[in-house]
Amino acid sequence: MQNSNLISRMDRKKEKTRNQIIEVALKLIRSQGYSETTMEQIAEEADIAKGTLYNYFPLKEAILSAYIQQSFTKNNPDRFKEIENYPDTRSKLVFIFNLLMDGVKPNHDIFEQYIVYRMQSMVSFQPKPEESSGIKALSQQILQSSQAAGEIRTDLDLNILMDLFEFTFIEIVKQFYKQRETFDQNKTITSLVDLFISGIHS
Repeated sequence: MQNSNLISRMDRKKEKTRNQIIEVALKLIRSQGYSETTMEQIAEEADIAKGTLYNYFPLKEAILSAYIQQSFTKNNPDRFKEIENYPDTRSKLVFIFNLLMDGVKPNHDIFEQYIVYRMQSMVSFQPKPEESSGIKALSQQILQSSQAAGEIRTDLDLNILMDLFEFTFIEIVKQFYKQRETFDQNKTITSLVDLFISGIHS
């Protein structure tokens, strides 16, 4: 029993330190910019040794990834409920991509670095479970219900469809960064959703 309590306290302490690192890093990045923020500054501001910081996060991009995952974990339950208000796969995809882009645009400095890091993880032949994107839970919710309703193909593995979903979102984000001043969010999303749907329609 004592060992169990000790492990529980250690886990809580680790989680507290991890959250503190994420909070400090985001504060620094938002105040002085991503490029100007160093791991040394994050360790100093979080009042931990640099070695401790690297034990939690091997590089700065990993902190951003953890922050994005936290955001998905926090917001996904409400998103799941909202998704059910839309009648078909296309409208659900258009809704969720618009919602996600509304979060990307005010945090474009952070997301630009995250997307590059995320792409490296996605193309890895041995992806790490801790690097899984929170967007997968959203895609799974939409695509599973769409398969059950007979709206999209069922002969393709769900994981393949989920990867295609994420690549579609990344392409939307990429178009935003390429043409930020003239970016037409609705047009870009609807055209890429139509491309996605036409490839998997039953």
